[in-house]
Amino acid sequence: MGSKYLTVNPNTLASAGALCHAFKASTVNGGCTIIAANFVTGLAGTLDICLVNFGTSGGTTAGTIANMSGGTATVWVADVPQALTITAANAFVDAGEWVVIKKLEAGGSDDLTADASVCIEYVDGVVTQG
Repeated sequence: MGSKYLTVNPNTLASAGALCHAFKASTVNGGCTIIAANFVTGLAGTLDICLVNFGTSGGTTAGTIANMSGGTATVWVADVPQALTITAANAFVDAGEWVVIKKLEAGGSDDLTADASVCIEYVDGVVTQG
């Protein structure tokens, strides 16, 4: 079972708490397990980018899949990829559930650049995280 990669451009996510629905887990493959996630943007700033499970409705938070260290806003360096920390207990996304990118900012002007990207590595089905 090999990894798959999905790259999402969330655009600027101009406000705190702004969302970008990244993908809906496959009902054919029985969901997926998030293995890793990395984020990069063209501006420096202090913010936290999270991957959140929004359940099958796409509108209700079912748990944080990944974020910066412990959910703490981190100072970002422009154009340098940052690894998100996976929460092993929430890494599995059940069939039909939405994975959403959420921005939490520390300052009112910590917007992303239009070329920001989140690269998500996942595998189909359930995989135990080490």
